[in-house]
Order: sequence, then structure tokens, then C-alpha cells
Amino acid sequence: MEVTRFFSCVCMLISIISLTAQTATADDLQTIKQMHPPVVASVGEQKITVLFLKNTLKGQTTGAYVPGGEVFYTTMSATRPELSFVAPLVGDEVTSVFFFERKFPEQAGKSLYVLMRRKESNGGFEGYTYWTLELPLIKQGEQLSLRFFRGDPPDPELQDCQDGRDLENGVDVVCAYKDAASIKKRLADLDAKIIADSKLQQELRQKSLETTGDVPRVACPSPEFSVFLAAFSERADVQKAFVLQPLRMVTTVAGDPEPEMQKRSLSGDELKFPIIPDLAKREAQGLTLTVKEERGNKATAILQKPDTDYVFEYRFERGQCWQLKEVMDYSL
Repeated sequence: MEVTRFFSCVCMLISIISLTAQTATADDLQTIKQMHPPVVASVGEQKITVLFLKNTLKGQTTGAYVPGGEVFYTTMSATRPELSFVAPLVGDEVTSVFFFERKFPEQAGKSLYVLMRRKESNGGFEGYTYWTLELPLIKQGEQLSLRFFRGDPPDPELQDCQDGRDLENGVDVVCAYKDAASIKKRLADLDAKIIADSKLQQELRQKSLETTGDVPRVACPSPEFSVFLAAFSERADVQKAFVLQPLRMVTTVAGDPEPEMQKRSLSGDELKFPIIPDLAKREAQGLTLTVKEERGNKATAILQKPDTDYVFEYRFERGQCWQLKEVMDYSL
């Protein structure tokens, strides 16, 4: 009842506009007809009325494009109707109007779908061609509107879908999406696939982080090397985050006649943390950790046990933060 009363007001508004534009005669053709009954669309408490108007001038106009019909919407107000244009309709008739709500977070929302068709008869095909038009419902504050384009390209399976006879090849062709039920099923399947793919990608990213031992959320302790070194030596998570891989490891080995330096590159599971023992272990073992040298973006820390040959050097470089790039083991 509410929609019928409102549509009457809209028709009256259109008639008034037409009369002010030119004088009508008994021979004038009605140029606007109803292509599909009005539909009430809602999101929450907000509602609009959607109108589907057929343009009867399409077959009478030359030299200019005239769509078969047009979609308008207006707020649910019978006292002050205001039409807002939404989109043209390409087919000769609207066979179905329905709603579907996407669940995938980045595309979530309710849309109105218009299924159109046009009769075709030419040398290559005879039958019907179907199109599906998506019109997203957008709620901004207390205002509800209908838009022409969501931002994503339309599903090609729902465009130019032919149902009839391929005259060139002598075979029947069937459109799989010529009713609301089949289209809703495809939309639901696509939505579910996107959600499943997104979940799988998140799981793979998490597994990759666990496999590599990467800890990207650890903040740089400090650009000041002495402060950075204090945090680096106390926390294994900081060491894992700020060790450059592969890490160069240089070890002193016995040689003839002089000791030799053996070089290796370590990464992944080859690295054993902590690389530098924390303060409690250093004190228990009689070790000292000091800054040996800091020059520009390079710094060296030395771990040693006084009066012994136990000496390790840790060489760092600074980019966005300090990173350990090489360990020198001078112990024999």
C-alpha cells in the first residue's frame, strides 16, 4: 500500500514536469512506462523505493542512444518525492529483481541485483541474451542510497549470457544464469571462495613467520648503540629480529704453523640463540661485554673472560636499526 501510494506521487511528479515542458495532445504517446513493479530496499531502519522505468522512445529515436529503461530511487516520503537517477537498463525487460549480501569483509554489504534480457534474432543466433546488474546499497549516517558501480568489474559469467540457438554451428546454447536462484548460488559460491582463499593466505603467512623465526613486531630498541646492545644481549626475541641472515661466523682453529680463521655462513635453524648470553649468565661465567669501537654506522662489541683466550667480537651495522652481521671467535 505504501509503495503504491508513493509510486502514484512519482507518476504525478513526472506528469507535471512533462506538462510544463510542452503542451500535450490526445495523439501524444506515453514515453515512460513501468518496466518492473517498484521495490523497497532497506539497510537497518533506512528504506528507499527503487523504480524501474521503461523508455518507449527507444524505437522511435535515431542518431542518439536511448536505453531501454532506467533505474531511479527515492526516499520513503509520499509528501516530498525526489527522484535520483541510478543506472540505465540495457535489456528489453526486467525478468527478476533480488537482493544478495556479501560476507567477505573487504566487499561486505547488501546489493540489489537486476536481471535483464533482450530477444535476439540475427544470422548467427536466435533466442535471449541475459545481463545481471549489481547496484550496491550504501548507508552513510541516516541516508541510504543506491549506486551504479561497486568498484569491482562485473562477473563476466553474468554478462551477455545467451540462451537459444546458435545458428552458425547448429547447436542449442543454454544460459546457466537466467534466474535469481542460479545467480544467488554463484554469488554465494564466489563469496565463500574469497573467504576461504583469504583464510588460507593468512595461515600461510603465519606459517612462514613461524618457519623463519621472523619477529617483525619487535621494535628497534634504540639508535644509540650502547642502549641497543644492552637490549640485544638480554632478549632472545631482539636477537632473532636483528641478526642479518646469513650471519657470517669466523672461528679460530689450530693450524700449522699458525692458527687459521675458518669462515661459515649460518641461517635459519643453524643459528642457535641466544648468540650473546644475558647478564646473569655472563656474571656466573665471569664474562664481560663492552663496546670496543663505534664509528659511523659500524660498531663492534667484545665478549671476553679476563686472563684467558676466550674472546668473541660481534660486528654490527646500522640501517633502519642496528643488525649483527658477523661474529669473530678468537678462542683457541
